[in-house]
Amino acid sequence: MTSSVLLVIIFLVNLTANQVNSQEQGMINSLSSTIINLGLKEIEVGESSTGLISVKGTAINNSTFDARDVKVLVELFDSTNTTVSETSRFITPASSTFKPGYERDFYFFVSANNVDHYKITAEGEKIP
Repeated sequence: MTSSVLLVIIFLVNLTANQVNSQEQGMINSLSSTIINLGLKEIEVGESSTGLISVKGTAINNSTFDARDVKVLVELFDSTNTTVSETSRFITPASSTFKPGYERDFYFFVSANNVDHYKITAEGEKIP
């Protein structure tokens, strides 16, 4: 009798473990699938009177999706194409919606020396 009860308990434990392990499988939503690249215009990058690098321009939602958490990413390089500074700035208020066609001006400073050229991009998180 004791061995029968033990066999039933082992069977139930295995059955429960198999049910846990057989849950639905799926793909994890990766951040890269929710990030959309946005347009930029009127970009101006130069040295300010304080010695900092000023970055100015306008980000445009040129996609067909609503976006949030829009940020500008700036990479500054020297003449040998070595990165001298890399930064990003959020340019929209938290939890706000940046609809298709919306534009947002930005202007900020970056601390860097020996800047020869730059790469600037804008991106936002696609709102489902």
